[in-house]
Amino acid sequence: MSFTLSSVNKTFNSESESFQQTFNLTHKGDSIFTKRFDGSSTSVVIAASDTIVIPNHFYVTGEELVYDATGGDAIGVQHGLNGVGAATTMPLTVFAIKKSESELQLATSKANAKSGAAIGITTVGIGLTHSFTAQKTNTKAIIAIDNMIQSPLYTRVGAATTVVQVQNREVLVGNADFLKSYDLIQIDEEIMRIQVVGYNGVANNLLVDRDWMGTEKGNHVAGDTVQLKLGDYNIIQDKITFADVPFGGNRQTVGVSSENFNVPDSSFYALSEILPTGTKIKIRSLNPPTPLLANNDFFIIQDAPNTFRFAETKGEALVGIGITLVNAGIGTHQLILSDVPIGSGFQGRTFIRSDYTGNLILDDVSQQFTGIGKTFTLKSEGANTTGIVTDFGAILVNNIFQKPDIDYDFISSPSPGITSVRFTGNANKDFISESYSISDVNANNLPRKGIIVSIGNTQGYGYQDQRAGIATAVVSGFGTVTVSMAFTGSGYTNGPSTYQVYVKGGSPTTGAAGTFTVRAGHIENIFMNTPGVGYTFTDVPKIDFDSPVPYDDLKLVSSGTGIGASVSVSVGVGLSIISSNLINTGYGYTAGEQLQVVGIPTNVGIGTTFQHATFTISETQDDEFAGWVFGKLQVLDDFSSQFNDKRRVFTLTENSEPISVETDTGSQIDLDQVLLIFIDDVLQKPNEAYIFEGGTQIEFKEAPRAGSSLQVLFYRGTDADISVLTAPESIKKGDGIQILKTPSNPSFLSQDQRIITEIIARDTLETNVYKGQGITGANGSTVRPIVWSKQQDDLIINGEVISKARIVYAGRIFPASKIIRSISSNHTSVYADGGSLGFRKTEEPDDTEFNVRIIDSQNNTGFGSTTFIMPVKDIEGVNCQGDEGHIVGIGVSAQAITFEFFVPKNSPLRENQFGSITKTGIGTGDYFVVSRSNVGAVGGGVTALSQTRASTVGMGNSFIDGVYQVSHIQPLAGIGETMRVISNIETNHQLNFTGLTSGVGAFYGEFSWAKFTTGAIGTSFTVNTLEGLTGLSTAPEIQRTNKLLLDYT
Repeated sequence: MSFTLSSVNKTFNSESESFQQTFNLTHKGDSIFTKRFDGSSTSVVIAASDTIVIPNHFYVTGEELVYDATGGDAIGVQHGLNGVGAATTMPLTVFAIKKSESELQLATSKANAKSGAAIGITTVGIGLTHSFTAQKTNTKAIIAIDNMIQSPLYTRVGAATTVVQVQNREVLVGNADFLKSYDLIQIDEEIMRIQVVGYNGVANNLLVDRDWMGTEKGNHVAGDTVQLKLGDYNIIQDKITFADVPFGGNRQTVGVSSENFNVPDSSFYALSEILPTGTKIKIRSLNPPTPLLANNDFFIIQDAPNTFRFAETKGEALVGIGITLVNAGIGTHQLILSDVPIGSGFQGRTFIRSDYTGNLILDDVSQQFTGIGKTFTLKSEGANTTGIVTDFGAILVNNIFQKPDIDYDFISSPSPGITSVRFTGNANKDFISESYSISDVNANNLPRKGIIVSIGNTQGYGYQDQRAGIATAVVSGFGTVTVSMAFTGSGYTNGPSTYQVYVKGGSPTTGAAGTFTVRAGHIENIFMNTPGVGYTFTDVPKIDFDSPVPYDDLKLVSSGTGIGASVSVSVGVGLSIISSNLINTGYGYTAGEQLQVVGIPTNVGIGTTFQHATFTISETQDDEFAGWVFGKLQVLDDFSSQFNDKRRVFTLTENSEPISVETDTGSQIDLDQVLLIFIDDVLQKPNEAYIFEGGTQIEFKEAPRAGSSLQVLFYRGTDADISVLTAPESIKKGDGIQILKTPSNPSFLSQDQRIITEIIARDTLETNVYKGQGITGANGSTVRPIVWSKQQDDLIINGEVISKARIVYAGRIFPASKIIRSISSNHTSVYADGGSLGFRKTEEPDDTEFNVRIIDSQNNTGFGSTTFIMPVKDIEGVNCQGDEGHIVGIGVSAQAITFEFFVPKNSPLRENQFGSITKTGIGTGDYFVVSRSNVGAVGGGVTALSQTRASTVGMGNSFIDGVYQVSHIQPLAGIGETMRVISNIETNHQLNFTGLTSGVGAFYGEFSWAKFTTGAIGTSFTVNTLEGLTGLSTAPEIQRTNKLLLDYT
């Protein structure tokens, strides 16, 4: 549902007007949260059906309402029925039972409302303005000014003190250290805005604006809690109040002197072309013409060019009925145009759902921001939150909407009832690979705190100013050059890798050049690496040195938690800092914190008179956080890859399948409002930026720019509010369709076949333009049969290649592997004989977590009867690792067998898209399978032992095939892609591999392993590993529940 601001002006206030912060909220003229009605009318309060008639009430069954008789007598109710008790009048708190869009009954509890147990109405009340007001109003809306989302009032837990005394606008509190001017505080139900902290010289005394943000002035006593509040707006009943005055635009003004009034004609003269008849103006004047009133609105009648009159209403202005003036007033009168098209833009939406229990406003977590931390516990009014993992409401950082699944996700804590928000930062989609800077907080893409805004410094004393060294050239009898130092310079730091000595002039055969080192700010050693040839005493060259590297990007050292700040400074000849410039703002600082600069050489002759320059932080900035939950947002597919500066119409899809959004007949839901569309993080306004009337397609007024980012969210309330209908695979873009003749009317000819170019909605198709036979009227009264033909060839439709492939034709292959270790119910890992690639690459994009099913088809009971049982365990949130390859080396000792594992050069595992695995990732304690081995006894086999040698892992019956556990691993020196894996075996093995070569190219069998990690399995499964690979053929199977992606088959 969308709504507008009802105001006397078309836009918000300008600075020249009395500032207006409170506005009515309406939807198509109807108030939204507070519904007023005539409680004395029998046609409104219907006792016979226990019903109250309120057109467009917008309430849902179970919604909590506050009833107010507004000074009259409350509606009479039947006591002792449906939870009313002994009361005979309507309770103050009731719960709606929606009968229709215009009728509702009331209940005493949410449970009674859900069950339909209505309060019995006995009599009407007295008074014309009874009302019901919805609760949790701040949680039910998204408000945007200039497409920037505003945050409702929210709490910073821990930022509170107590009242000592309240006297009119002065509030004395216990501790005002955390408060500053223009902060909002709440005492009881009243919100105040602080004007001055330390008023009248008293540290904890506040001068405040009372009854702020739409609240009413209250009576407060010592000991009442004073709570810091943050946010941009507050909704109370049917009004919204902003913390700051929205910008009303630069209004055009026409000044008219009293001397330019013609009182007998009630007209005035003004050189203006912006005052046509019907223009609405507001008059600003200390002494306006009588009977006009200052600051009131009037309308203009233009009688002739530059000649005008005033009218009371626009209607009277249009028919020429003017106001009779008594006098011209005194001075110059300012006529301010009210109909101003320039100013802050507004958009707002409220979100209805069947159950508002989960609606809440999150507490501020910005005080926990560090610039590196990414996970924060969410609370509401200090209490832990739960159940919002899928109810993505709005999360704002600095009033920028954070995109769910892209900028953040919600995660549940192992502790019950705790939910946290995890910001993505620099992580990839699966939070596998990420890196963060401790010096540049802006590079981390995470919420920040303590960023330096302004800083001042003392000059200090004793620092070296920066001057290059001075020297003269000394020419030897051999025509070479050495250097004689005159001044070793000052302010040198370890800047470039090498400082250069330049020898200029002298007309040598071979020029000289050198380098120098520095220490303690001065030139220490000079090296004439090329002394030159052919220099003479009569033409001595000049010596130049590299200048010192400027004092740029020098670290500021803090004794507190701040990190990363740096400055550039200049030191004057007085050995003090004469200028500074903040280079890196750093993070984690606090106002008042003192820092010292490091990296400037000091003048050793200063001694005890040296003074450090002190940098004092005067102001810091924190990223702001706001969040509230209003219902579930379904993330639709990103189609920004289709933006090309020309295309305006796009199809909405989810998981690459078109999605059609529709409402039931008679629904008051505005379909264009259920989509939240962000382009480059800016919320787009329905009907101005785009048009959406339901179905599968959205049309933008202007083609989005190529390269723009996009997120599309579909508001679905709660899961119970949406019905999802999945049709079987049928008509798709590229198919053919033919409208046939009607048997009952032979005059209607069959049409030729058309090609479907778009699926507009569930029951609407778009085809190529058709001008052939068989076209009838568009009145829809004639029903005609159609023939549908599946696409046979790949086509290009509107520049897009449309494949003839259909999902229904796709193979349904589910990756599966045999388990190689028995499972106890408390195990958290499952080992299988391989196939990790298929499990990890089932979906695109690849998921690190997926769902599996363990099936023991060989261990069933009651087969062929009604008591048939086959052990099956479904497991969610599983991740997998593993690989496979060749055994290229083999060795044995008395108690262990040694394998050399190598991933073949032609293995798919080495490809970038499959993980770029060049070396096995197996680790100590992991289980693996050896197969296709060609060494050892043909019918003998090996008995493998556990890592501790305490139990048998497996027994083979052919060569060295079987199951093993890794005792330890040893990378081979100089052979980076080969891993030596050692496993324990029985001592009487009689194996002998003397003389066998090792290395890439040798082959003694294959290895494979896969490890699935999750929570406790909860069910036991048994594996027979004592009969080699034959025994594994009867083992339980682990199977992924998502089919293999076609690209990987």
